[in-house]
Amino acid sequence: MRLIKQHKTSSLFLAFLLLAGICNLLTRSENMLLSSLMFCLNASILIALVVFWMQTVMTRILPSRARNYIITAGFSMILYLLLRIFKYRVIVNSVVMNRFAGYAYYVPLLLLPTLLLATSVALAYGDSVTGRRMEWVIFISAGLVTVIPLTNDIHLLVYSPTVELSAFNLESGSYVWGPFMYLICGWMFLELLIGLMILFRAMRKKEGWLVAAIAASLFAWLATTLLYSFVINRLSLPRMFNSAEIDCFFMLLIFECCIRSRLIPHNEKHDGFFRNLKVPVLITDMDMHVVHESSAPINASKDILMSTGTVPVYLDEDTRLSRMKIRAGYAFWTENEHELREERKRLDAANALISEENDLIAVENKLKEQKARLDAQNQVYGRVAAAIWPKQKRIDVLLDNTDPGSPDFDKALGTVCVFNAYSKRKTNLLLLSENTLPKSNRELFLALSESARFLKCCGIDAAAIGDEYSEMSLSDINDLYDTFETVLETYLSVLRRMTVSLMKDGIRIAMEASEEKKLPQTVLPVIFKESDGLLFFTIRAGQKGGTT
Repeated sequence: MRLIKQHKTSSLFLAFLLLAGICNLLTRSENMLLSSLMFCLNASILIALVVFWMQTVMTRILPSRARNYIITAGFSMILYLLLRIFKYRVIVNSVVMNRFAGYAYYVPLLLLPTLLLATSVALAYGDSVTGRRMEWVIFISAGLVTVIPLTNDIHLLVYSPTVELSAFNLESGSYVWGPFMYLICGWMFLELLIGLMILFRAMRKKEGWLVAAIAASLFAWLATTLLYSFVINRLSLPRMFNSAEIDCFFMLLIFECCIRSRLIPHNEKHDGFFRNLKVPVLITDMDMHVVHESSAPINASKDILMSTGTVPVYLDEDTRLSRMKIRAGYAFWTENEHELREERKRLDAANALISEENDLIAVENKLKEQKARLDAQNQVYGRVAAAIWPKQKRIDVLLDNTDPGSPDFDKALGTVCVFNAYSKRKTNLLLLSENTLPKSNRELFLALSESARFLKCCGIDAAAIGDEYSEMSLSDINDLYDTFETVLETYLSVLRRMTVSLMKDGIRIAMEASEEKKLPQTVLPVIFKESDGLLFFTIRAGQKGGTT
């Protein structure tokens, strides 16, 4: 009774396993309702036990490839049990489907020892390249061996039927084992032995009882399998468990032996670890009741422990108590802040000495920042002045040399408006920067539109058309606008009509002029073409300047 209380979970697991076996015996009842009910209860209990075991594995073993392989082994067990249900309750009247369902048994059956071997390699070699390559070799080899029973109908070397293949459904007495059956069995036990040997070597375990326990499990598995194959199945004797359940739960037993003996490391039984720990550490449940305590105790009341989550708590002048939420409660530990406190005092003294210097440095940095800002503004204003000064000079000359009462005053005033439009838009472009310019912008279109609008003051019908937005850089926009202005000024005196359109990589000008003129040197090259009395100019960004 005491042993049962110490291993309450294991005892409950075995009790349910026996209950499933009893349900399996009752499936032989002639009462169909009772038989079906017992079959469903048997399958539900077995699958629930495997799922429960998988849940304990997720709790006990930290996230790793080894844990993933063990969880995959649990899913393989469930697949094995479901295949049995499919074979004996779903496709009972189909000989071919029944036979291939039996072949499919070997997929989870071969996968289980393969996953144990892969777990062993993952624990022994970790994340090394050698370990990962060995795991790939293991899985590929297992896949190739799995093909053998699945293709038995082709070679008949796993099960050699003693009846016609069309009537062969793997019933007892209708076949003999072929040579590949012994190869498959040998492969499975070889994987188990190699996996266990790697685990023993990697974990440096030498306990004789552990070797005996695992060897006894393997021997019991083999003996039970042979007993079922050669005696119980052939004589149709009543049985508590079927071959699929035997394979699954003996494999589960081997995994569990490896976990409980720490061949596969887990995170249970922290009592001994905490008892030998010299660092002050305390583990409590959600209600602040002590669960684990190290050999260096933390002398704090329950109220003090609860207050650590809201305010800093010091057990004395130098010892700070810290807390962290964990899965089932809280972890507490202390930190000695004596050196930190002494360093803080020295820093306070040093800060007092350099406080005035910091103030002077702050003022100096502020003045430098202001000077740098002013210098940057002056540079921008200098670029603006240098860019628009020629236009302003020409505007002054036009206004000085034109009498308001003369017939040419209107034309001169229109020219001044066009120059002013360029000066305004050029200033706006120079005040921008590549960082402030949006990727998709309409600055070039707005500049071209304003120049076209003020051309009407000269009696010239002009318009800017096309897509307003472009993704050109600021330097390309400036080069295109300067080149456009050069073309416009050259033809302003002979211009009658003009249309400028924005392209993806430049602009295109179509104009009607009374004569053709030679362009001066331009920032960007201008491609000229004349057709049906119209002049066409194409300017593309990102090219070197030249004369057309």
